[in-house]
Amino acid sequence: MEIPSPGPDLVLTLLFLCLVLVCMLCIGCLILVILVIRLTIHVQQGPPIEIKETKHGHKEEVKQEVKKTIKKLGEPVQEFFHSAQDHLKLPNNPFTKKPISRSLHLSSEMASHVQNMVAVALPDGNTIMFQVNKDYDLVYYESRTPTESGSGRRKYDSDILKIRGKPVRVNPKLPVVAAVAFQHGDCYDGKAHVRVYYVDRDSFAIREVYRQGGNGEPWDDAEHFNNRGLVISPQSGLTANVFQAPNNKKNFQIKLYYLRDNEDPHPDVAFNVVAIQDLWDTRPNITQT
Repeated sequence: MEIPSPGPDLVLTLLFLCLVLVCMLCIGCLILVILVIRLTIHVQQGPPIEIKETKHGHKEEVKQEVKKTIKKLGEPVQEFFHSAQDHLKLPNNPFTKKPISRSLHLSSEMASHVQNMVAVALPDGNTIMFQVNKDYDLVYYESRTPTESGSGRRKYDSDILKIRGKPVRVNPKLPVVAAVAFQHGDCYDGKAHVRVYYVDRDSFAIREVYRQGGNGEPWDDAEHFNNRGLVISPQSGLTANVFQAPNNKKNFQIKLYYLRDNEDPHPDVAFNVVAIQDLWDTRPNITQT
């Protein structure tokens, strides 16, 4: 049977424990040296006759000094010991018997705002995906063909989403993004429409940008939505969908879900019956009528 080689976590844990043991040994030697020095000082300070007469008193005094010294010097050892115990209790400890779910314990390197991305299908079958880059700019990747395999596939077009030449930058504290895409014969001259939602860079107001038409058409701010001043909780997520019923304008709606504040754990919804008037309304706490 092959013995598995120790992983990086096991090696780091063993090195940490060795360091703790070495520190404890060094501190123990230091305690012994200090005790010898203190005993030598006590012997040299008093005359020989007084030592015999007050032998018991010196013993008690030295005993108290030893206790104080051990207590002071033992505190770092206890801290190391507690730190080692905490380390052994961590989920990624190799000595624990329970299996570790890597999907539930992401490293700090994996937890990054560039993970915030969303993709929507365009009416022509292509896909446009939005992502937050390392500078917190909103970028997009747009396919040129629905095909992802074979000789028909092509590279995606990509660029920073800009409005009148200025990049759209999201809130660094809440870099969430949502998007919808649709096309309706009675709306926007029948052209494809893409709407993107994000949190304002300088506040926690939700913003909307949109593009009318296909790849290459300019992006613009959505005044109707942005004038609503919808505020999102700093701990909230953000998601949107669009429902487009054929031959039924009243049911052609965009819905945006978010948490307004931390006091109410249930999401609010902002909705827009696009084909009727393209005006936004809100409904707090979707669990209530």
